[in-house]
Amino acid sequence: MKEKINNDDPLASLFKDDAEDVNRKQLADLVFPFLSIDKNTKNFSFLPEFKKIDGNTQKIEMLLAGVKARSLYLADLDGLLPIDMVAMGIMPEGSIKSSIKKLSEDHKIKKDKNGRYYLPSYRISELIEVFTNKKL
Repeated sequence: MKEKINNDDPLASLFKDDAEDVNRKQLADLVFPFLSIDKNTKNFSFLPEFKKIDGNTQKIEMLLAGVKARSLYLADLDGLLPIDMVAMGIMPEGSIKSSIKKLSEDHKIKKDKNGRYYLPSYRISELIEVFTNKKL
């Protein structure tokens, strides 16, 4: 049974059509210095600033932020399998697996039912603070 929502109710402002609502401008500003996405292939190009990111976990977070941007813009699936990250050649397989494990244990990334890791939308503002207030 579908419930009728009263739009005059102050609580109505809490209900969104998309629970994963993301501030697209913030996400674009976060990702822009570090990577770009090829319009034809949808593959990532890692810019020089990406290589300057200190730490493998932060590289994974930035990659997953880029994946989130790509998925929102193209209305595609969010997240990557570890094998997809390895194929990108951004770091060795062991580093990817250990970084994913740490990020997952720290609840900084999530895993969907198909084994794809993704960055939760609520982490975008936190990453903006990290990447704008920290010397890379």
